[in-house]
Amino acid sequence: MLHKSYSSLSGLYRKDPIRHLLIWVGAGIITSASVVFILAAIGAMLGTDIIISLDNQIQQLFYLNSETRLHLFPFISFITALGSFNISAMAALGFCILFLSQRRSRFLVYGYALLSSFAMMWIVNTILKEIFRRGRPELEHLLVVHGYSFPSGHAMISMGFYGMLFVIWALERRQRAAGVALPVFCGMLFILLIGISRIMLGVHYPTDVFTGFAAGLAWIFCMIKGMKRAF
Repeated sequence: MLHKSYSSLSGLYRKDPIRHLLIWVGAGIITSASVVFILAAIGAMLGTDIIISLDNQIQQLFYLNSETRLHLFPFISFITALGSFNISAMAALGFCILFLSQRRSRFLVYGYALLSSFAMMWIVNTILKEIFRRGRPELEHLLVVHGYSFPSGHAMISMGFYGMLFVIWALERRQRAAGVALPVFCGMLFILLIGISRIMLGVHYPTDVFTGFAAGLAWIFCMIKGMKRAF
């Protein structure tokens, strides 16, 4: 009798994919935030002078500080807009509706994973910025920006949210026995461009972007684990 009850409960648990996913959402929040604190601690150990010197060297390579580079401004501003709250919110809503309308368990997991990625990346980033309160670079900002600088919200959302879209694309290609090289390459290029655009526009330090990428990547690893368990 006890064995049958345990088997019944165990079966019920396995049939609840969202419960599995939510456990890893919690793990993703903790892991993502922890990565930011660890990198901030490493930066503090290295010293402010070293971090500022590193930031300045990288900024000189990418910042749109000449007439020639300013020709790239329309393209760069378009790329950076894709990482904004409004555009990413529309993408999240659109893809979630698409996935949830499929009425299949796999796509249900995709929808919840994507919605969680959008919401948690912005929420966690906002909280972290209020904790660290790092000012923006002392450069001419080529776009109007508000709030603090560390870690980059665009970098976190590009890696954590858009990265999840490319992960889903890769998983679907694997379902069809196709290679994952294309979504991996496209995802890396897209995410990198959004992050670099923030440096080119002078609104983020390179270390802001790197930390945002690292936090988003930690989130992605946790969500992949969660989706595998949910499947």
